[in-house]
Amino acid sequence: MNQKPPEETAITPFRPQKTILVVDDTVKILNIIKFFLEEEGYLVKTTTSPEQGIEMAKRGGVDVMILDVMMPGLNGYQVYEILKQDTKTAGLPVIMLTARAVIENTPRPFFYGVYGVLAKPFQRWKLVQMVKDVIELTNKGVAQQEVPEAPDSAEPGHGKK
Repeated sequence: MNQKPPEETAITPFRPQKTILVVDDTVKILNIIKFFLEEEGYLVKTTTSPEQGIEMAKRGGVDVMILDVMMPGLNGYQVYEILKQDTKTAGLPVIMLTARAVIENTPRPFFYGVYGVLAKPFQRWKLVQMVKDVIELTNKGVAQQEVPEAPDSAEPGHGKK
């Protein structure tokens, strides 16, 4: 009676798969983000249509939305405002995806209320870390907050010491 000992297996805690919705009018960007996040174990839904993105978000089951700012038709700002006005999507964490020039030319208070802003071209680790951070914050119950003025907008020498 030669019995082999049972193989040791690692026991990992159950973590439900998080769903990320990505809305960008550039298919190549969608595919890159989908690849990066799926490799990290996320379920990724994508669309090039801002209107379809709104509908997908309203259906629920989305944990984080990555939303491009510059899109034809409805732009990211408009999509964000529509999401905030609907009780089904008002609490959906949003990461804005945009070009550096757009970040530099956008009034900073707009971005307060989104969980993060990721500039194109982005690095894989920044994308992944931002998504992880947003999920961790929302798991802890930290909500988005509108801030009337950006903290770094104070004149030099008049800020915190």
